[in-house]
Amino acid sequence: MNPVLYLDFDGILHPADVRVTPEEPLHPRVYVRGKPTDEPLFRYVSLLELLLYPHPDLRIVLATSWVRAFGYESALKQLSPALQERVIGAATFPAPTRFGTISFDAEERGLTCWLALDGDQVGWPEEHLHQLVAPTNPYLALVEHGVTATLARMLEALCAGVPLDAVTNVARSTSTVAHLFALPNFTEAEVLRALEEDARVEEILRQARVRRDKVI
Repeated sequence: MNPVLYLDFDGILHPADVRVTPEEPLHPRVYVRGKPTDEPLFRYVSLLELLLYPHPDLRIVLATSWVRAFGYESALKQLSPALQERVIGAATFPAPTRFGTISFDAEERGLTCWLALDGDQVGWPEEHLHQLVAPTNPYLALVEHGVTATLARMLEALCAGVPLDAVTNVARSTSTVAHLFALPNFTEAEVLRALEEDARVEEILRQARVRRDKVI
């Protein structure tokens, strides 16, 4: 059976606070400090593509409120074609926590090898935290310092059949961007722009685009 990644959108592929309004029910926007912004949605899809590229057998199950809010097909179309090809369905069981929804779905599918990439850590039992990769900064999402390294290592173990509870997560150190968030004169939008200029992240995104273009 193929290994599976349960994929959240908000707090992973873009900042976590995404809302719609009665005036624009079909146009979600990123909010910062309670105010709408023009920050792009799904800005880290290419990065996720790159991280999954070494694992062609990995499949994705959507575990995101976008399925409930906009429908499965609409949620699926937010991903790149390469990621869409990996998707085998969505976890939609109405449990009070994301862990409840995912664990029910995994049991229904008979999955034994799965990992969740999720921005919602509420309700995750301690004995199952080894099956979760979760950024702690709701604005940085997937590009929070150390998260991509942790995800890469956990994916490698998952796809090699190594028990995830035997894998030691990559230690995280505080990045320059994380320090900026602690400074009162910097807004989240300014931090995100600083992050985009970070050479390391830009190189990762460049490699992702190159690999994607070769496939196309």
